[in-house]
Amino acid sequence: MIAIRRAGAGDSEPLSRIATKTFVETFGHLYKEEDLSAFLRKSHSAAVYAKLLADPAFALWLAENSVSDIAGYMVAGPCSLPVPDRPLNSGELARLYLLEAHKGEGLGARMLDVALEWLKGRYTHIFLSVYYANARAQRLYQSRGFVKIADYFYMVGDHADPEWIMELRQ
Repeated sequence: MIAIRRAGAGDSEPLSRIATKTFVETFGHLYKEEDLSAFLRKSHSAAVYAKLLADPAFALWLAENSVSDIAGYMVAGPCSLPVPDRPLNSGELARLYLLEAHKGEGLGARMLDVALEWLKGRYTHIFLSVYYANARAQRLYQSRGFVKIADYFYMVGDHADPEWIMELRQ
């Protein structure tokens, strides 16, 4: 059984490893090597995760089995998305990633529920972004009450990814 636990100060290296692995596995084929490498250095280094773990405004979780094999992770905190007319007290599910081998097992839904419980306890408005062609993730988010409210581009190096901004409406 895979458990979902709140990440702590000593988890920056495992977070960096699972973040890099899941991002490359899910989206790596879309980018030139230099764009992917620059993005991974900027967004998924152990230093990035150490900073997030040290910031009380953020929560991070790891999904792992009893021998600490990590299947996925999440990051939630204050909203940084370019939400049109973003209201005050807005939170964001910034990352929810699973290894391919664990997709379709219900783990993503369990993880999302954990993050939403945390976000709803702190924010009046909750947002996320999702790759425009990631239909599986979009269905999961829609099942929990998220609706598309805007399009924008997320930069991976010099590559612009078309994304949806979704808002929780339940």
